[in-house]
Amino acid sequence: MSDSRLEFKRIWSSTADQKHLLEGPVLSPDGARVYFTDCFRGTIYALDARQPEKPPEFVYSYARLYCNGLQFLQSGKLAACVWKGLICPRGSLQELDLNAGKTPVTRMRVARTTTNRRLKHPNDLAVDGRDGIYFTDMRRKKVYYHAPGQKQAQALCDLKKPNGIELEFDADTARYLYVSDSGNSTVLKYEIIRPGEIRQLKQSQSFPGNDAVDGLALSPTGELFVAERDEVYVLDTDLNIIDHAPLPQSVGRTVPSNICFIDEKTFVVTSYVMPTLTRPTMPLKKAELFLGTIKR
Repeated sequence: MSDSRLEFKRIWSSTADQKHLLEGPVLSPDGARVYFTDCFRGTIYALDARQPEKPPEFVYSYARLYCNGLQFLQSGKLAACVWKGLICPRGSLQELDLNAGKTPVTRMRVARTTTNRRLKHPNDLAVDGRDGIYFTDMRRKKVYYHAPGQKQAQALCDLKKPNGIELEFDADTARYLYVSDSGNSTVLKYEIIRPGEIRQLKQSQSFPGNDAVDGLALSPTGELFVAERDEVYVLDTDLNIIDHAPLPQSVGRTVPSNICFIDEKTFVVTSYVMPTLTRPTMPLKKAELFLGTIKR
């Protein structure tokens, strides 16, 4: 889209000789930092939101675990989707206390469902005003809700490959839930009847790429940004496409994975690099961070 309002600038690359996939960006409650993960390394970094072109700082590593989506709780702790194993994954939601001293302290929040099944691959999460967590599990093919103090997570709906997730609030109350389904490349909108109970309202048209849609983020002005296989898309709240633009490309194919707003016109996009037809055997050894701007 030549007349797109979106502009992107590459601000950081992870290029060590390992697999990389940047994910899970979230703005801290004070607006000072953007936390994000290097998923395959289980590592969390922090970016200075006021000086985003400075290199990010290392925060914490889940060592042998993979770490994807992040969100802050009312308590100030950082909720994280983690799992281990690719063939038979075992996952959980964790809570990371960043203020516990020199080294952050983590504890398990939930690992099982109300049917006593182990979570497999928690992917992304969104937190309501009561610290309840809506989250996706790609390998269980479900969207779940976990209420504070409960021992198990409750399944809300089945999707082919649930991925990104976002909440829309009315004041402090979560009113709508958005979920991307990578399995059929669509975004769905649900009404939240009460915490842990939803009703589907709308489903978007299919996006061009196969197995494409990923992270979601509502802008401060109420537009839904979607990380898709080839571009960043902008939808209105009726899930109509109103804008889109690709990330700058380098070697390989740079794929947006998730999005986080810093303010009304500035946002961070995490990404990873995939092989292309000209470089079909290139491994995922590079991931990039972009600063997005909305032109007025």
